Amino acid sequence: MVLAIGLSQHNVALFHTLNHSFFKALLFLAAGGVIHSLSDQQDIRKMGGLIKFLPFTYTIMLIGSLSLLATP
Repeated sequence: MVLAIGLSQHNVALFHTLNHSFFKALLFLAAGGVIHSLSDQQDIRKMGGLIKFLPFTYTIMLIGSLSLLATP
């Protein structure tokens, strides 16, 4: 984003900022969904093997993570 602003490509910088914010919000909402489904349990040691119980949330978190990594 800083490189894009330095090259006077403000539209690219704004696109990057908006894209980053939406996918970061997606990950925070998915993390909240996991915590809520575990009856507000926030101990990370009890969160293993949730792909069987929360396949939709797993898929959403995978998509959000890959998008933040700029995977095409």
